[in-house]
Amino acid sequence: MAAQRGDAPFDLDAARAARREASGEGFRFKWGKKVYECPPAKEWPMTVTALLSEGELSPALEAILGSKQYEAFMKHEPSMGDVEDLMSALAKFSGIGDGAGNS
Repeated sequence: MAAQRGDAPFDLDAARAARREASGEGFRFKWGKKVYECPPAKEWPMTVTALLSEGELSPALEAILGSKQYEAFMKHEPSMGDVEDLMSALAKFSGIGDGAGNS
């Protein structure tokens, strides 16, 4: 969506709605008989990038999943290996980094 000239301001609400419609479904995964859904990478909060670059996997995952899903996920006491496998699959699905958790 191109920025408009003149008196009309750029409509970020409309741009977001169009982007979300075009981005399709998010990443879904199953664990502990529950299906979780992550939004497409372009819809992640901006804080996720900084958290991941600092190696802060738990807060990044909470920001991606949202508090309710994150709380349910954590009840399964995930290991580092579980989280690394999940983040690798999520990265591959989203086209981020090399798909091995390395950006």
